[in-house]
Amino acid sequence: MRVYHKKGDTLAVVRGNHRMSFPRFFAEIDRVAAGLYALGVRRGDVVALALPNIIQSVVATYAVSRIGAIASMIHPLLSADEFGAAVDKQRPKVVFLSDVNARTFGGRCGGAKRIFCSYLCYGYVGLPLAHSFVAFRGDGNEPVFYMQSGGTSGEAKTIVLSSRASNAMAGNLLNYLDDKFCERNRMLVALPMFHGFGLCVGVHASLCANMAVVLMPRFKVKAATRVIKKNRVTTMLAVPRMVSKLLDYEGFAGDAISSLEDVYVGGDAVSDDLVRRFEERVRQSGGKAKLSPGYGLSETVTVCTLTKGEFVQGSVGTVINGMRARVVDEELREVPVGEVGELILCGEQIMDGYLDDSEATARALANIDGKVWIRTGDFFKTDEEGRLYYQGRKKRLIKISGINVFPYEIERVARELDFIDECAAVEYRVGDKPYIRLLVEGEISETQKQKAIAHIARRMSHWNVPSSVVCVAQFPRTKMVKVDINKLEEEYGGEYDTI
Repeated sequence: MRVYHKKGDTLAVVRGNHRMSFPRFFAEIDRVAAGLYALGVRRGDVVALALPNIIQSVVATYAVSRIGAIASMIHPLLSADEFGAAVDKQRPKVVFLSDVNARTFGGRCGGAKRIFCSYLCYGYVGLPLAHSFVAFRGDGNEPVFYMQSGGTSGEAKTIVLSSRASNAMAGNLLNYLDDKFCERNRMLVALPMFHGFGLCVGVHASLCANMAVVLMPRFKVKAATRVIKKNRVTTMLAVPRMVSKLLDYEGFAGDAISSLEDVYVGGDAVSDDLVRRFEERVRQSGGKAKLSPGYGLSETVTVCTLTKGEFVQGSVGTVINGMRARVVDEELREVPVGEVGELILCGEQIMDGYLDDSEATARALANIDGKVWIRTGDFFKTDEEGRLYYQGRKKRLIKISGINVFPYEIERVARELDFIDECAAVEYRVGDKPYIRLLVEGEISETQKQKAIAHIARRMSHWNVPSSVVCVAQFPRTKMVKVDINKLEEEYGGEYDTI
């Protein structure tokens, strides 16, 4: 994985009051690489990084790459059993731990050597002081990351990403955005580095563009607003829930956000109302920032489509440079514009496969006309301008009277109502007959429930209309703060005696 050498004292990484210039950053990468080399880490070995967004995490990631090893990016707040299972599967030679998990994970590292990184101060306890190592020179095909993901089928997988794929994503994205970033820009990285969006876009693409990375180990609205103002952040990555929480905070306004220029949003559905509210707040503050929804998956090093320019309702933009996209039927034949099918993608960003799972890899990857394409498992449609419109997960497809119903579209229409924020459409059955239930997070009145059903009935065909609306105090969420649809379907879907 490559970050081009910089000249001068350009700022590279910021966390709190700790600021690291590029010259110091590169020196620290080599220092940590030498220490890992002294511990016996060599090409192809695995080094597990179970760290929050601290400077040590960024430095160590590149240090691992410098000696040709593989950085396994692990959620720092997994349970001990989950962490232990990852160690048993990947057999890392070294594990980086921090204050937040050293006690929980310390006894589950197998034979791996442990390095402790303090949450409060910069350092590496347990790393030998060494001065030399053999730098690795690869051809780009070597694996550089292991990323944990739900896979294109929704089952837990370990994704293998090559150096070529990681660098291709950074180059493709920056070219698509007209290489607009430079030393004056600051990227807020509050999304975790154990996820590709935070690591490969927030950190790697930013550093490739000379853009300083401003780290937040944990997203909190007031703290994020202070960090944006203090560092004059120009760019940030977010999931929709983060943006919604910022907009609910009165302090996210005026001079605090005047430096923002671009906010890229992915990881979950982006409602039209969220875009409207954000742009209204920015205008009131005299700013010029835009909210740009996109789409990606870890199997393509995250971002592969992005909104460029004006937001178009329901769209996640167009495919970025260097990538090809098709919407296909079950036989992998391209469907006409406007018809719904599965999105498949082709380009250098594509993963090598799933670790130790050749069957899942074969299901996810398809060879078409001599090119390798990845099947995303997501439904999309396109318009005449090539914009892509997400229609939902393939697994979430509901059939009513033989008609395909897409829960995502029902949710999108429901969120047009100002009294509905988070919602989820799930299937349930009475006997053999399928029905749709709309789940709404929080409390709404019976009158509002009926208004929601009537609104969906006006905007969509009758197959999409929920038979009922049910309030849920708080939706369950995944570790990436997405709504956990599987848990909602388990609790509110299934078989019922009556409607």
